[in-house]
Amino acid sequence: MKYAVLMALLCALCFAGDEAKPACNAKNRGKFWPEEANADRIAAQRLYAQGELEMCSQAVWKYRWQHLSIDVHALAQGQLPPTTAEKTAEDASSAQPAK
Repeated sequence: MKYAVLMALLCALCFAGDEAKPACNAKNRGKFWPEEANADRIAAQRLYAQGELEMCSQAVWKYRWQHLSIDVHALAQGQLPPTTAEKTAEDASSAQPAK
């Protein structure tokens, strides 16, 4: 039991330094994630090449973080990101009230 608590504490400390992605809304529409890409063009190019760069954009009725590129290695492994149409369909189906 002590080891489980110790392990949970160590995991929490490891992830405490990570910054959380802010909510995508009208205030930060057009901004990049990670934040460093907003100020540094070289970092933005590097993150784009790695497939990690996201942009806050408005899709139909909602704001969401969308990847601007995909990682070629992920394509080789068959991990295709969902298209915008698929995301919109998922959001619409989850937004319908349960009867």
